[in-house]
Amino acid sequence: MTVSHEFERASARAVIRALRGLEQTAIMLEKWGPEAFPANEQGQVHFGRAMTDSAAEAIRAAWKTAIEEVTNFPDDEDGWIAERGRLRNVMLEAAGELGAALSQVAPSDDAIIVGHMKDAYDKLHAALLDRAAGEEGGR
Repeated sequence: MTVSHEFERASARAVIRALRGLEQTAIMLEKWGPEAFPANEQGQVHFGRAMTDSAAEAIRAAWKTAIEEVTNFPDDEDGWIAERGRLRNVMLEAAGELGAALSQVAPSDDAIIVGHMKDAYDKLHAALLDRAAGEEGGR
């Protein structure tokens, strides 16, 4: 399989579009997490704050990896497959972190922040399912 320049550009744009929405979620979590769950006098944070910080960090890591992939897109097929595998692993890790946070939500947690975390999880999950469906269709 030869990776065409057009495919490379389209792939880069798709990654950027998919993660741009998640970046907005990270910005929201970073902005409102500290306000919704401030640290106490000893510097300890509420469980909800730890989850919002973790979710934002996972999203930022996925975004950083995507930018690196676009910048360093390999010319050879084996390198392309390896890069896609690494991006998929980061997406799986981010979805896992968000899923873990969502499974521990308490009624007292901020509904808006939890809603954004759920949206981020749903976007990652949908992207991973679309990729799986695409792989099934290509066989």
